[in-house]
Amino acid sequence: MLRRLLSILMILSLLCAEIPAVLAETANDTAIEEEAYADESDGNVTYRKLVRGDRDGDDSVAIVTLQNKLVEMGYLRDSADGIFGQNTEKAIKELQRSNNMEETGEASAELQELLFSGAELITAENSTDPESVSYRVEKTLDMWGFTSGVPTGVVNQKTDNGVAEFKRYLRSSYLTAHPTPAPSPTPEPIGSTGFGDAAIAVDVPIEKSAADEVTQEVLDFVSGKYNFEVYTKTLSSGDEGDEVLRMQRRLYDLKYLATADGEFGAGTERALLYFQKKNGLNQSAVADEATQRLLFSEAAIESEEFVNAYKIIIDVSDQRVYVYQWNGSNYDNYVGEMICSTGLRATPTPLGTYQAAGPTGTGEWYYFKEFECYAKWATRIVGGILFHSVTYSRGKVRNQTAVRKLGRPASHGCIRLKEDHAQWLYENCTPGTTVIVRK
Repeated sequence: MLRRLLSILMILSLLCAEIPAVLAETANDTAIEEEAYADESDGNVTYRKLVRGDRDGDDSVAIVTLQNKLVEMGYLRDSADGIFGQNTEKAIKELQRSNNMEETGEASAELQELLFSGAELITAENSTDPESVSYRVEKTLDMWGFTSGVPTGVVNQKTDNGVAEFKRYLRSSYLTAHPTPAPSPTPEPIGSTGFGDAAIAVDVPIEKSAADEVTQEVLDFVSGKYNFEVYTKTLSSGDEGDEVLRMQRRLYDLKYLATADGEFGAGTERALLYFQKKNGLNQSAVADEATQRLLFSEAAIESEEFVNAYKIIIDVSDQRVYVYQWNGSNYDNYVGEMICSTGLRATPTPLGTYQAAGPTGTGEWYYFKEFECYAKWATRIVGGILFHSVTYSRGKVRNQTAVRKLGRPASHGCIRLKEDHAQWLYENCTPGTTVIVRK
């Protein structure tokens, strides 16, 4: 009996001698995983100071989360994009002013803690003043496709850009096709002329460059003294340029099209078809005169949501990604679902509705510099939040722990997927695709 036991022990010792290399490799993988994800925990959230110029990086949700809160409170009138710009700074100043805080325009750690603590704070009042010059200029230029977004009545970079674009458009091609009635009016100071019979209040900043200044000529078009001819030429698939860009901006404002690039492609065609359907026009996917006259008018009917090839829903409760396809009227065509891992409690995937930025990186591989690891097929949703495959080590060895964690929260905010699912999204989640994060 003793001899048999010794024989068994000898065999076991020989077998164990065969596997140290495998154990070492596994241990090495584990060490890499722990190094890359050492700060993934379910601990309390800590905030860092955010200032103008900051932007969310890989797997970062700080600015998107802040912007979503400012939108919810009515201070930010843009959608979250993960970039701390002029409008975010102004929103924070307005929040601070309304709540008797020092107006720094910066989101200190203390301010963020207060915002997300559930404390009672004063929300924004509606600053839109339909009687102001800036509001009426902005609203009209929005309708004509020179700016996009919700008019606020507050002069900002969006207003300046729209005015400059309108004046450039007049000088480049418009006045050649549609000469201004003669004689030209003598320019008068802002405040001396009215919209119809209403007096114009002096609420446009004086210190502005000539390019974005609201001149008398601009006011004459906005007030209707000069008729602005919205139709210049018929547009169809393959066209590009100013007229296409104007049409796309207006489709964006009416919630049909999420991106405007000046190129009439498949996405623009799909959005235009639905606009024509919703507005009782011939569904030709061609922007003819009848289509443009209605599109650039106050009578245009808005869409319920942006029109893309697909709509994607991320459910953080069941850790699944659901895909629906546009059928010409809605997204009732269910395509399928994908198992995923979203953010941990300390680094949550921010809830909300976003228009995806589209594929990012240089192709199949995406490198996370902060965590010194790789993933495949990265598609940016918003800010630093991406769809991507499970992670890989610096040597591009698949992280088996990340694979095993699919189906439960495990990331810094991104959505991890199987490789083939990440690739499908990379190839089909084009810029502007609606992505909803819900629970």
